[in-house]
Amino acid sequence: MTLKSYLSGKLYIFNTLTRAYSLPISVMSWLVPFIYALFNKGNIIYGIISLIGIMILHLATNLFDDIIDYYREFSDIKKGIKADFNFQKGKCICILEKKLTLKQALFVNFILFFIAFIICIFFLYIAGCKLLFVVVPSVILCLLYPVLGCLGFGEIIVAVIFSPLIYSGVYYVMTMNFSLEILMLSLSTGLLCVAVLFNHSLLDYKYDTSNRKITLCSLCSSEKKALIVLLFIVLAAYLNIIFWILKGYLSIIFLLPVITLPFALKLVKEMSIYIKQDKTPDNAQIFLEKFMLAQNLQKYFIIVLCLSIILSYWFKF
Repeated sequence: MTLKSYLSGKLYIFNTLTRAYSLPISVMSWLVPFIYALFNKGNIIYGIISLIGIMILHLATNLFDDIIDYYREFSDIKKGIKADFNFQKGKCICILEKKLTLKQALFVNFILFFIAFIICIFFLYIAGCKLLFVVVPSVILCLLYPVLGCLGFGEIIVAVIFSPLIYSGVYYVMTMNFSLEILMLSLSTGLLCVAVLFNHSLLDYKYDTSNRKITLCSLCSSEKKALIVLLFIVLAAYLNIIFWILKGYLSIIFLLPVITLPFALKLVKEMSIYIKQDKTPDNAQIFLEKFMLAQNLQKYFIIVLCLSIILSYWFKF
């Protein structure tokens, strides 16, 4: 085995173990406050370091969630409640396929949390105790996610972490100030973050309900009702921007993200078609396509939102 193939194999295990495919959510959530802070004389180096910390904490939380779920399943098997592990697609796959042991997974998790902790201490030293208003809630929510996620609060927790908390934290470490405007913008991207996770739960609705898994989506009691909630969540992201513009807190240039509305309507239309279809085990490609619709909507919205910020400063809107 060559060094290249060995490292490639280890990287694959790490990516699978930590669900690194979800990192675009972190990057896109960081991008808006980063660009906003740059136009307010923000420190670019601190902004980049904050991105590294956010990504590492994201991976650590993903892995921690899987470890807790593995312990729950193992406990049920040991008690005779279940005969075997029953996870959704890819969850805990590295441990189940014995590509690494549970102790190794715990060690990786410890290293990730430790690196995130060091970065946090660095920023507390640089930015002062005011940053604790962001750090403490973020840490508590990350640690409670595996528990509260099982009670239907998973989407809400992720939205709070990846929007108001990340937005406030990144902006503060770059400028040493908090911003009301950045919080207004974070409400819209937070709602779209909820939409991504809610859409994923809608795709897994039959699996979740059959396994009595509680999600915000399953609490809707039917796929049709969940689809209505998805439409409401998506439209609320646009209405939030419009509301603050009408109130005079945001300039008219922030209407630009409304051009992504067709992608939002396409998401709801495609999901409406999907829930009417028979779900078969071999529809992985269709599942991925529908999942990417929500993630792409969030991505396009944030890119246009960043463009709005740039134009607002260039042309003094």
